[in-house]
Amino acid sequence: VQARCTNEIGSEMVKVCCRTLKELGVSEDNITLATVPGALEVPIALMNLASSEQFDALIAIGVVIRGETYHFELVSNESGAGVSRVALDY
Repeated sequence: VQARCTNEIGSEMVKVCCRTLKELGVSEDNITLATVPGALEVPIALMNLASSEQFDALIAIGVVIRGETYHFELVSNESGAGVSRVALDY
């Protein structure tokens, strides 16, 4: 699952991730990319994918860039907690 908000950075991370998966023997047919608007939506997509029981593994890719407001801490903390919750639940 990739957050599109910081697409330039995230897209490069997806390329490296897919390349590494292929190097590890994962067939391209077995790689599914789901994109969401931002980091806060990543856990929701992960939860939906995990509950489908159609995937052996899930990878979260997102970038949260620190700005001058409290927004960075909020998004980082909540998205991180959401990803952890999905990992614990599934």
